[in-house]
Amino acid sequence: METITITTENHETYSAVSNFFIDYYMTEANGEFVKVYLYLIRLLNSGQAVTVAGIADHFNLTEKDICRAIRYWIKEGVLRLEYTKNKVLTGITLLPLSAKNTDTENDSSLLAMLGVETDEPNEQPKQETDMDETSAAEEMEAVVQATTVPKKHAYKASVIEEKQKDEDFGNLLYQTEIYFGKPLTQSDMNSLIYIYDELSFSPELLEYLVEYCVSIGKKSCRYIETVAIDWYKNGITSVEDAKVASKNYNSIYVAVLKQLGIPRRVPTPTETSFIDTWYNTYSFNKNIIIEACKRAITANPHSANFNYVNGILESWHKQNVHKLSDIEELDRKWAEEKKKKQTAGIAGANQFNNYKSSTSDQTIDEFESLFLQETNQA
Repeated sequence: METITITTENHETYSAVSNFFIDYYMTEANGEFVKVYLYLIRLLNSGQAVTVAGIADHFNLTEKDICRAIRYWIKEGVLRLEYTKNKVLTGITLLPLSAKNTDTENDSSLLAMLGVETDEPNEQPKQETDMDETSAAEEMEAVVQATTVPKKHAYKASVIEEKQKDEDFGNLLYQTEIYFGKPLTQSDMNSLIYIYDELSFSPELLEYLVEYCVSIGKKSCRYIETVAIDWYKNGITSVEDAKVASKNYNSIYVAVLKQLGIPRRVPTPTETSFIDTWYNTYSFNKNIIIEACKRAITANPHSANFNYVNGILESWHKQNVHKLSDIEELDRKWAEEKKKKQTAGIAGANQFNNYKSSTSDQTIDEFESLFLQETNQA
């Protein structure tokens, strides 16, 4: 057979993967673990803001799944977590790989086949097992929540006065007052000094933070501080990273409003509170939130609202839904249960002739109604 060449037609970019990884590390690893490692290589030179939640969303997996993969590769000597002196997680380093020494293992296997005893018994390869809930929780804390947020202090008037002499910070205070349309209170200044000094935001990043919050109708230093802490936890240290994060976050607001048929506008505080809970507290990705909106519209085409969507998502959260396949499994179980009840109802009607049986369409409507009420009130 003649030799062949491999080329590319559309000039795509490609990521370099070590042959050692392909030859020695990939063969025994779980497929999901391999996907996570390859995606980390892809992100290495992308310049994108990287979070465990973002990787989980990309693969439609849970954050525990991603942490489990990271833990596996750390154990294999493929990755290393980087921390500051204060134990703040700052990054993941891809380590150089080398060929695993398999000669000894092959020799031992050959001697065993020939019936020759060896000094040490031939060990069986260890099987990778899922972590239990405690280990998974610990891993989550180590990887996702390793960032310790600095404590906020109540700054004295003398400290605030001194900080106002800082040219960069003084200009930021002036711009914030212009954005808010009113003088800043001492509480406002405490929040901004905390972000500037304790969270170590650069003047450019803090200025962008204020502009971003004002652009979504949040003229509150308390809200600005909340967003700053979230960015700090996710390792956002530049305006470029912040723009990526805010764009992704804003897209959820827009998608939900669009799905529910609400005219394009800035979401109200109540609406943002709902979405923040779904996205941050429940850790649902965009696909799951949109699926809940679709089901709310299907059930109540003329009166679907945030409360109804919230009822669905609360129910899914209680049932440990993490991805779309979990929802499909719940649908399957519910359909089986509905079928059993329908069968039991028909059998009961046949046994007692003095009871009037309902039509199948009526029965389905009743179960649909009960299901939707239960979901909305869960």
